[in-house]
Amino acid sequence: MYKNYIIVLFLVFSLSLFSTEASNKNRIKADEFFIKGEWIEASEIYNTLIVMNKGDISLYAPSIISAGKNSNYERALRYITLAEKNGISLDSVFCNTLSLSIKRRCTDVYENLLITLKERQPRLKKIIDIYLLDFYFDRKKNLKTIEIADIIIKSKPSNIAEIMIIKAKALNDMGDINSAINVMKEVFDIDSNNIEARLYLGNYYYFSAKESIKNGNFTVKTEEKKGKKGENVKYINTDIYSALKRARFYLDVNSLTNKRPYVQNIIKEIEALIEAFEKPME
Repeated sequence: MYKNYIIVLFLVFSLSLFSTEASNKNRIKADEFFIKGEWIEASEIYNTLIVMNKGDISLYAPSIISAGKNSNYERALRYITLAEKNGISLDSVFCNTLSLSIKRRCTDVYENLLITLKERQPRLKKIIDIYLLDFYFDRKKNLKTIEIADIIIKSKPSNIAEIMIIKAKALNDMGDINSAINVMKEVFDIDSNNIEARLYLGNYYYFSAKESIKNGNFTVKTEEKKGKKGENVKYINTDIYSALKRARFYLDVNSLTNKRPYVQNIIKEIEALIEAFEKPME
């Protein structure tokens, strides 16, 4: 009885070794086909391997990309479902797939995967929108970034300020500065402690004022007051003076100046400029 038990264990162990060895050989073949861009062969072998090794996270990215390169997104979507069922996080699957698609210069597969998944799995729509937003923003696809950002903003997520900042940056990259400023002001209204909004707005008004002063794009207006001579009247310029005041307002906060010495230097310069505009005429 004991001998029979030992024999069974030996057979199971031998079959396991044989199965592992065969699996390793197939993985090597699949990887070789993948590197060569022989997508049909790679996809078929990966499809077999992933069914046998559902918990192996390293198989998902090449399997998805191989399927995508064959325009077989049905198969790719099955891998997403398989990963979920086996406790593998979608974040890991998406991140690995994106990383590998960048190396293979086929990010279109990753994008199409997300779009297809969004259409077929409405329950994942909000999650997929975030991945698409990051994907488009990182690749400077500004119009698509703004489009997805607007969709997410309408749902009023808890991190709405972060999404709005991404939208503002995309608008800025497109050269639509006025719209970017308006969005950043909305962020500031939501969270007056938001560092990115304060820096963006503060720097905008600071550099705008400096550029105007440099180019001489301003006129000094004086205000007449009874009983006072003109030399005692202050310099008043609504555009530059207002810009300097706004720059100081957004930048002169402890949350910025404590860890950013360069901001302190900017504020000193702003103060000097404001004083120059307020100095009585001679």
